[in-house]
Amino acid sequence: MNPLLYFLESLDFLDWWLLAIALGIADIFVPRARLVSGAIAAGGVGFVLMLFPQIAWPWQLGGFVILTAAGVIIPVAGIHPRGRRSPRYPLCRRRMMSNFHDFNVKTIEGKDQSLKAYQDKVALVVNVASECGLTPQYAGLEQLYREFSDRGFVVVGLPCNQFGRQEPGTEAQIKAFCSTHYAVTFPLTGKIEVNGKGAHPLYVWLKNESGGADIQWNFEKFLIGRDGRLIRRYAPKTVPEDKQLRADLRAAL
Repeated sequence: MNPLLYFLESLDFLDWWLLAIALGIADIFVPRARLVSGAIAAGGVGFVLMLFPQIAWPWQLGGFVILTAAGVIIPVAGIHPRGRRSPRYPLCRRRMMSNFHDFNVKTIEGKDQSLKAYQDKVALVVNVASECGLTPQYAGLEQLYREFSDRGFVVVGLPCNQFGRQEPGTEAQIKAFCSTHYAVTFPLTGKIEVNGKGAHPLYVWLKNESGGADIQWNFEKFLIGRDGRLIRRYAPKTVPEDKQLRADLRAAL
């Protein structure tokens, strides 16, 4: 007998459960592959096969493929279990966008802004706050912007109030604070969320591109290349004067 056919005909629920475990572990290390859908599908096939062991292998494989496809398609479409689309930042938009320039933000004046405005520029994306121990980094960010802006560099500051409620003011108050205390001239956006269910799609993408970990605190930084791809992620305490950050910036320019 053909070895492959023999293997397929001998499949039982334990084989499917072992596959589910393997895919689940692999998903931890390769989260963007969405292997968890296959893991759930394999576990489901194994459970059904435990109840009905007489199911032939073609039906087992067919069920696995259908369940896996459903597990991938439904989240990508942004559909909730009750059949409703997500009211805020649909998952389809999060998953399909794969470039910094594909996203939109609100400026600090409240206007819609496409990040395509920064095509062919190197960008440093920073979630900022006005009442944080790291707030003095504004001075270094402004200096960095002034030093390299004529070479195609921009700092984009995105105010966020999720960490210790250290950005409680309105957009007008934030703009006035930055201008008065640090003479900020680089672009600022309206207030956003960077973690949790309300996270802005840009930050969903930034986190996915850098391993999936949540933003740790105010002033975490992401360096974006001219092509809109992520170059490197920096911890909040990495100051704008950091040698590695500046070396990465010069290389990107």
